[in-house]
Formats: sequence, structure tokens, C-alpha cells
Amino acid sequence: MDMKTKNLLTVAASLLFAGCSQNEITEISPDANPAVGFSVYSGVQTKGTEIKVEHLKPGFGVFAYHTGADAWSTAGSTATPNFMYNQKVESADGTNWTYTPVKYWPKDGEKVTFFAYGPYSTISGSGVTVLANTVAGAPKLTFAIESTGDATKMIDFVVAKNDASATQDRTHANSASGVTFTFQHVLSRLTFEAKPSVELSATTSTKGTTYVMVKSAKILQASSSKFYKSGVFDCANATWGTKTQATADYDITKVLALSDQKLIVTNTADQTSNKYDAVKLTSNATPVSLFSTDASNIKQYLFLIPETAKAGAGTTSAGDVTIQFQYDIVTVDTAVAKRYTITHHTTDAKLPAGALKQGTAYKYTVEFGINEIKILTPTVDSWGADSTGNITA
Repeated sequence: MDMKTKNLLTVAASLLFAGCSQNEITEISPDANPAVGFSVYSGVQTKGTEIKVEHLKPGFGVFAYHTGADAWSTAGSTATPNFMYNQKVESADGTNWTYTPVKYWPKDGEKVTFFAYGPYSTISGSGVTVLANTVAGAPKLTFAIESTGDATKMIDFVVAKNDASATQDRTHANSASGVTFTFQHVLSRLTFEAKPSVELSATTSTKGTTYVMVKSAKILQASSSKFYKSGVFDCANATWGTKTQATADYDITKVLALSDQKLIVTNTADQTSNKYDAVKLTSNATPVSLFSTDASNIKQYLFLIPETAKAGAGTTSAGDVTIQFQYDIVTVDTAVAKRYTITHHTTDAKLPAGALKQGTAYKYTVEFGINEIKILTPTVDSWGADSTGNITA
């Protein structure tokens, strides 16, 4: 590809994210009918991490509808993606964005309407499934949460706003510098922090130190009527429909910030593969994050299909989504044979009403119960009066 062709492919639009930074490129081709230029969205995320501008280089998907002289408002319901269909746009350097085959603007006055989503998907996978190229109307995208139960592979799903002034009825005349997409987060994002119900951090010696050790977590399908494994997102009006409830528990242990605590829990009977992985809690005053960060120091999240729009009410009842945690209470005690005591506990954390609004991020604090065994002031039975009697020698 020669330099002139590369210049024709230069991105000429800005990518905007709600709550994210802006990335703007403004080069314009001098040709009469230049190539259609875009800003782009990242490819498939392999971690439960939030999509930001810097994640966009691998690519995003575009649908474009050439409606001739007709406006989208009248032609959209019968139009098909005849100009671009799930077109992947990507960048090697974050500056020059390319796609193939290159498309050029039709003659002035003829209209093209654009839709975009991310992460880019083939027809059959990566969390997003697109309809056939013969289906009329704005794209309806089926999104499914990661199906193997590996929460580290949950993805953040974003869709470009269907904007009458920015993406509909675009022509060479009104989009010479490119098409501007405003991507919006369309899932609900969740993270958790945790603390014990009482302060455990103040100790005077090694003997007597107590810890809450969070071991595992899962979304309970049976008690989570608003936990969905898939849904259909309508790009025309940014709404979810045809949501399908999950049919099994969803393990989220892999996104917990586990570390090996075998220096405390030393007995192999209490370990797994010579390890004791847990999130250690001691401070009631300072909660710690339950979720880990990846090798690039990017925080993990849960991304769930929402219950209502951002302006809606969210879930109606506490417990519409319930997360079960397994945790141990471990007390160092050098007087016992193990040199510590350990008890195992299960608790169900119910998300409060109003959860799972579209495009909304939630941070919940989980307080793990710990009840001290107290020795109360004793009652001592009286000896009573002496009993008398004679002894014969």
C-alpha cells in the first residue's frame, strides 16, 4: 500500500466515551470523494476490564446503510446494511486506522447511516452475535456473558449512540472529516470491597491474631431472577430485549484478589495443592478490594446484562441478584496443635434494590460477620452449710 492510499485511510473522526478521555484526529483527504473514515473500538477483551480509548486499536464493528436520497427516518425500517456489514476497523499504532475493502462516499446528496459496536465479533462468537446481512432495520446484537464461567473473560460491551446529527444521513458534504461515533457502555459494571464486621487489626502479640479469609464467590442462579446469560441490544433505541435468565451458578472466584496465606494456615488438610488462597481481611475501618488487577495493573470487574435503562428504576427487590461467598475465620493460637483455629462460613450477599441500571457502575461493600465468643461473669454455687455427722473410730 502506497503512502497516498494510507492517507486516504487516516481516521478523521473523534471517539467519545462517557466517563472516558477523548481521542481526536482531524486529517482530511483532498480527494473529491475520500474514503469513509472512522474512529475505532477495541477488539475482544480477554479480561473483565473496562474498555477505554487506549483499548481500541484491535478493532470494532460497523454497519452502514446506503439509503440514497431517502432519510433514515423513512427508509430505516426496510434498509439493510448494504454499504458495510460488520466491517472491522483497526489500528496498528493508534493513529492510523484502516479497514478493507476501502469504501468511498457516494455522490453528494446520497445518504449513509452508520452504527457501531465493540468489541468486534465474528458472526458467531466473542460475546456478540450479529444478525444476517439481509435483516432490515438497525442492528440488533445478541450479547452473551462468558459461557464457561470464567469471570476473567467477561467483556465490557459498548455501542455507538444512534445520533441523528452525527451518524444518520451522513454524506460527503456533511462528513468530509469523517463520522463521529459516541460509544456508550451498555452493561452494568460491578465491583466489591470487603471488611470484617468488627475491628481485628489491633493486636498485641502473634498469639490471638484473627483474620477473615474470603475464599470463593459465585452468583447464585436459583436466587437471582435478574441474572441474565444473554440479551438482545437494539441499536436503534439503545434498549435491551429478549433477555434470557441464567441456568447455572456463575463462579467469580477467579477475579478475587486471592493471595497465598499458607504461612498462617499451615496444615495441609486446610490447604489446596499446598496453597491457601484467600483475600485476608482485618480492618473494619478500611475496606479492601475483593477484585484483583491483571498483569497490566488494570482492575477486574463484573459486567452484567442490565435490568433497566440508566434512567430506570433498576432491580425491584433486594436479592434479585445474590452472590454467595465462602470465607473462613482463622485465629492464630500457639496453644493448640495446629497453632491456629479455623471455622468455615457461607454468606449470601444480596444486591440492594435499584441495581443493574444500564451504563451504571456500582461499588458494593460486603461486611463479613464475625462474632466473638465472650466469657461472661460466672455464677459460683455456694458451698452452703456444712453437713454434720459422727465417725466411729
